[in-house]
Amino acid sequence: QNYAKPMTLTTSQLLPVQEPQTWIFFLIVVLIPIAVFIFLTTYWPAKKIHVKPIRASTFRPDLVPKNIDTIVIGSGSGGCACANLLAQSGHRVLILEQHPERTGGCTHSFREKGCEWDTGLHYTSMDMSQKTKRPGAL
Repeated sequence: QNYAKPMTLTTSQLLPVQEPQTWIFFLIVVLIPIAVFIFLTTYWPAKKIHVKPIRASTFRPDLVPKNIDTIVIGSGSGGCACANLLAQSGHRVLILEQHPERTGGCTHSFREKGCEWDTGLHYTSMDMSQKTKRPGAL
């Protein structure tokens, strides 16, 4: 019976010493593109611009069109949904919102003392999670 002779390996054969050119090639081909990708896709906060809010004290009724069928107060998720349905059914709709720079009502976030806080539907009472008496009831 001829059995194969066991092969012995030395440590230098298991862990070959890399040439400096191999590491430079690895750095250029693999690590630098990864670093560039991370740099380009990282979110960089924009410079803060101070916006002076326009509140209800500056509301001018003379600017409101006279041929409005429905006025929706608040552009939260419910207000926008109702205004959309009314507009699709032919009503002329005006939405009034206290936040001059965005819609969404209280469904947004704000910064205070270096922290960002979400506001919205998760702060409503338990009554909002109860079933309605009939399908489609608001």
